[in-house]
This record gives sequence, structure tokens and C-alpha cells, in this order.
Amino acid sequence: MDFWNETNWFAIQAKPFRENLAAVGLAELDVEVFLPKIREEQSVCGVVRPVAKPLFAGYFFARFSPVTLLDTVRYAKGVLCVVGTRQFPVPIEAAVIQSIRDRVQDDGFVHLEHRPFRPGDKVSIEEGPFAGWIGKIERECDDQKRVVILLEAIHEARLLIESGRLAVVTVNG
Repeated sequence: MDFWNETNWFAIQAKPFRENLAAVGLAELDVEVFLPKIREEQSVCGVVRPVAKPLFAGYFFARFSPVTLLDTVRYAKGVLCVVGTRQFPVPIEAAVIQSIRDRVQDDGFVHLEHRPFRPGDKVSIEEGPFAGWIGKIERECDDQKRVVILLEAIHEARLLIESGRLAVVTVNG
């Protein structure tokens, strides 16, 4: 495959919080862009409101031929880099982009499936004052946004925490 002369999809890393700016800028240069988004609830000054965020924070996709548009894309407003090696951008298979596009709903957002935690799941706290602590899920709360975990570091200590702050710990072997 001669990706240098062909039109392919590439991942574009945007400057921090500049995905929209970069995507709009490239679209104005007649580059096809795809910035998949999700809708999340965010608390601002104690008020919870929906906000649109990129599916892949800091990244979006652009379709172009590197031989003609690589420098234009690299130096566009809001773009940090085209993802690849030091020498070449790495193309993304069109099927990967299509599979993401297939998940975009009528409202324009990708709807992520809620994966409920199961009692006994081993989890790591990813953010907040207990970041790095390990525990086991005791139960999920009715709002499906918080879980109760038993902390391993403090025997039988229970902690109520937002499920978005947790990651399942995989056990090798």
C-alpha cells in the first residue's frame, strides 16, 4: 500500500482542549474530519449539566493524502501532530473509522454502554484523594453512578465513590 500518495484516515493529536478548533480549521481547508463525541454530565459550581466531549480526549481523525496535505494538516491551528512514527504518519484502516461512525446515534453522539460493576470485581481508584488504592466492589448504588468498595489497605473499610473514578484490575494467570 502506497499510503503516501493515497487518501487515508489519520489520527490527529490536538493541542490540549483544542479538538473542536483544530477539526473546524481543517474542515475549512477542505480536509475531511471526524470528531466523535460523547455527552457527559459535569458538575459546574454545584450544578450538573450535560457537556459534549470528544470520545478520544485530545484526538480526532482526518482523511487526506500526505503527499499533498501533510504539512497543511501538521501546521493547522490547534493541531499538535499527526500520529505516527518520527518519519511517517500512520494511516488508520477505513473499517476502524466506519466502526466508530456506526456507533454515532441520531443525536450526533456516541453512546457508551454502561458496564455495571459486579460484586467482587477488583478495582483501582484512578483519581481523587484515594488514587492508587485497591479494593473490591461490594455493591452498586441505585443511581448507577456510584459504588461501594471495600478497601484492601484498611480491612473492612467501606468507601462510596463515583464509578467513573474506578478501573477494573485484571489478574494475570
